[in-house]
Amino acid sequence: MRYSLTTKISVVFALAFSLVCILFYTFASIQLDNALEKIKNKQLNAINYLIASYEKSNPPSDLTNYFRNFGLTYVKSDKTVANVISTGKTVFAKQTQLGLFQSLLFQDSLYLQIKNPSFQILLESDDTKNINDPIWVGFILTTALLVSLYVSVMKSLMPLKKLSSDIRKFGAGNMDVNIAKPDSDDEIAKVAIEFDAAASKIRELLRSRQLFLRTIMHELKTPIGKGRIVSEMVQNPTHKTRLIAIFERLDMLINEFGKIEQLLSKNYALNYQESYFSNILDQARDMLMLDKFEEKVSVDIRRDILLRVDFGLFSLAIKNLIDNALKYADDKKAQVICDADGIVVRNLGQPLQNPIEYYMQAFIREKGSKSSGMGLGLYIIDHICRMHKFSLKYSYEDGFHSFKICTDPKESVEKRA
Repeated sequence: MRYSLTTKISVVFALAFSLVCILFYTFASIQLDNALEKIKNKQLNAINYLIASYEKSNPPSDLTNYFRNFGLTYVKSDKTVANVISTGKTVFAKQTQLGLFQSLLFQDSLYLQIKNPSFQILLESDDTKNINDPIWVGFILTTALLVSLYVSVMKSLMPLKKLSSDIRKFGAGNMDVNIAKPDSDDEIAKVAIEFDAAASKIRELLRSRQLFLRTIMHELKTPIGKGRIVSEMVQNPTHKTRLIAIFERLDMLINEFGKIEQLLSKNYALNYQESYFSNILDQARDMLMLDKFEEKVSVDIRRDILLRVDFGLFSLAIKNLIDNALKYADDKKAQVICDADGIVVRNLGQPLQNPIEYYMQAFIREKGSKSSGMGLGLYIIDHICRMHKFSLKYSYEDGFHSFKICTDPKESVEKRA
């Protein structure tokens, strides 16, 4: 399971904070236990010295000062006395001729109770007061440091989220996105600056390429148009028909190159419409401008499916798939089969020298092939299929290459009469 960098940092700081709490609690407990043990020894010493003094008939003249020497003071609050006596935990008890001496633990403090038939007093140790204050100060400072460090790190990562969003938009084709540049001078800011510089170069390169291609296409349109007009003046009907077909073919190729340029630069928006495959095939046939189409391409429409596609773009994919099959077929023939679950284009030929993924790349052609082309056929077909959420599958059986466009059954229905 993958977690975001923010989540990982939060977990690390949470563990660090938990560890700090455990350490400081342990230190405070150890220090309190040591202090209580020292106080207990002081109470025992105070009791023993007091008993020894009475046995020697030399009792202290002032008990207040005597007990203060051992860090013990009288508890004056009646409420505190009542709470300690009623709820305090007995640490030790010692019965003497002076009375009962009891050490009581109450709220992390040790009290010494002296019970005599004539009086009862309660003494409190001063050594437990504020004993853990340095530890709590250290805990507060450490916690403040951790929190400030966490806030600082998370604040430093905030531009990274904006940068990630901008990069995602740029990768999706939005070339005009403005890359956010953080005000800081850390590594994230440097990455943003470098990416903005790279994006600017890419934008300029794409614009230069688009301007170059569009200029070429625009300049070619003029001689093609003039040639089309001149072809109408040819007297020989056969030559006239051939010339018109040639110029129409050139004009169609220019339009096709323009669409391919938009497709490869990710500037093409799909115009969905419902079309039957038979109509798409007719459009692909017109785009092929192939003489004796029926003799070279056998069509078997077992079920004329209705597809929700971009009519022009999907027709281009079918046209390229048929054209590619004819170019590489040993018998210069192709088969088109349409069924409920997809469209298959087959041709007879030798096995491929490389895996099919190799030929799905741009500008890749079979080595030693005599067919013309730039090696963009399968790349464009696969790209168009992906844009329509279709899959292009390849198989080779019994000497036949088969390319199948698997359409979504939910988007395909049988044509009704």
